[in-house]
Amino acid sequence: MHPDTPTQSVLPPPAPQHLTEVLELEQLDSNLFRSRVNQINHNRTLFGGQILAQGLTAAARTVVDDRRVHSLHGYFLLGGMSDIPVIYDVELTRDGGSFSTRRVLARQRAKPIFHMELSFHREEHGFEHEVALDVAVPEPDDLVNMEQLSRQYADRLPGGAAQYIGGQPIVELRPVSPEDLFLRKAPAPRGLYWIRAASQLPDDPLMQLSALAYMSDYFLTSTVAISHTESMMSGIAMMASLDHAMWFHRPCRADDWLLVDAVSPFAGGARGFTCARIFDRRRRLVASVAQEGLVRPASPPAGRGTGG
Repeated sequence: MHPDTPTQSVLPPPAPQHLTEVLELEQLDSNLFRSRVNQINHNRTLFGGQILAQGLTAAARTVVDDRRVHSLHGYFLLGGMSDIPVIYDVELTRDGGSFSTRRVLARQRAKPIFHMELSFHREEHGFEHEVALDVAVPEPDDLVNMEQLSRQYADRLPGGAAQYIGGQPIVELRPVSPEDLFLRKAPAPRGLYWIRAASQLPDDPLMQLSALAYMSDYFLTSTVAISHTESMMSGIAMMASLDHAMWFHRPCRADDWLLVDAVSPFAGGARGFTCARIFDRRRRLVASVAQEGLVRPASPPAGRGTGG
C-alpha cells in the first residue's frame, strides 16, 4: 500500500503547540518523509508556510552537512487538508562540486498538492554588498501584539476572527502600522512587520532556516490587499498562495525578532504579486522572498455593504 493512501487506522495529526513540532518529520525511507503534525487552520486547510518548511526540511536531510539552502521555488497545486499527514518525496536531482539540487513533491491521498525545487551551496567567500532599510522602524518591544490588537479591532472583524487572530501560539507577529493591516489605512501596498517563533528553537541551523521559511508565508498575500479591502479579515476577498520563491542570504535566528518589509508592486487579473526583504534586529538583510497569490473579490456577506 502506498504510504499516503488513507486507511481507517490513520489518525489525524495532533495540533502543534510549538513551531518545533511542525518542523520535525518522520523518515519513511531514504528520500521519503511524512509530517508528524499539521498546523490547524480555521477552515481545515494546510497553511502554505508549513508545506514550505517541511519540504525544505525533507530536502535538506538528503544533502551533505556542509551545504545549506540558498534558494527555493515552489508551486501550490491543490489545497491541503490539515487532518491527514503530508508525504514528502525528495528527488536527488544533482550533487555538483559546489551546489546540490533537490526536487520535493508533497502529496496527500496520493495526489500532488505542492512541488518545489531547492538549491544548496557550500560556504564560499566572494564580493559583498546589501541595500539598507530605507525607513526608521520602532523596536518590537514598543509595539502592540496581535492578541491585544484583536481585542482592539474586534468590532471591525467578522465573527470568530478576533479569537483566531489572537490565539496563534506558534508565531508572534507585531505590525508596525496596525491600522494599515486591519482598516485599509495604507497609502500604498507596503507593510512592515516584526515576526518570530513564539517559543525557543534548537540551535540547529536547519531548524532555524525551516522556521524562517514557515514564517515567510505569513505576510505576503495580505500585503496585496492592504490598501484595497475593508479589513484584512473582512471576508470580502478570497486569498490563496499560488507560488513562492525565497533566497537565504545569511544565517539568522527565527526565534529572535525579524523585521519584514513587504511591498506589492502589482495586482491585477485576480492575482497579486508581493516581494519582501527580511532583516534581523541589527537591520542586516537575512533573506528575500517573493510570491504571487490569488486575490479575488468575493461578494460581501448578506446585509453588508463593501465599506468605505
